[in-house]
Amino acid sequence: MPLGLASRSLSLLAIAAALVTIALADGVGIAAVPGCSSFRSQADAQERFGELGGSPGTPIPRLDPDRDGVACEGSPGPYKGYATVAYSPKRGFFYGTATLPPEAGGAGFACLEGNRHFDDGPRLLTLFKVKPGPDLVIGDEIGTATKPSSGRVLWKIEKAKIAPGSYYVIFEERQQLAPYGHNQCPGFRSAEFKLPKPLR
Repeated sequence: MPLGLASRSLSLLAIAAALVTIALADGVGIAAVPGCSSFRSQADAQERFGELGGSPGTPIPRLDPDRDGVACEGSPGPYKGYATVAYSPKRGFFYGTATLPPEAGGAGFACLEGNRHFDDGPRLLTLFKVKPGPDLVIGDEIGTATKPSSGRVLWKIEKAKIAPGSYYVIFEERQQLAPYGHNQCPGFRSAEFKLPKPLR
């Protein structure tokens, strides 16, 4: 076999071996993700989903089979949602959604409303910019609009002048309705959003 052809064959074999290794590793990784029955609550499953980098664009089938970013829908509370943050440079505002899971028992969506002060008030959020040391508050305690039919809350923060960097939102917990046990609507955080967005 000519040397050039042998070299190309070895290169192709190396690439094929690498692809097999990646596929096997990916399969092991997916198999290692526990199913929803392994978590005590939907909130615990959502935390794990976030730690694994899960999102609608990066699905983790055992936790989010319908790929909406909400893990283990139908699991009991406490409940956390999947939050997004984006920025419109033309209109000068941040915006996003939080998608909440259905309540166990099918009585609508969990935790669409409520904050530390009022259980029937809006969910409140704070927008942060990532900084060395404490992160910088950009917009504090912004109320949200609910979409009960879809299980979403929507928000918008007007900020025309924004420096490049990473931003995220934290949804505040809801006032605890019972004096004992876990808060059924704890706070939760979005993934970070980078400005300017990387070019594809």
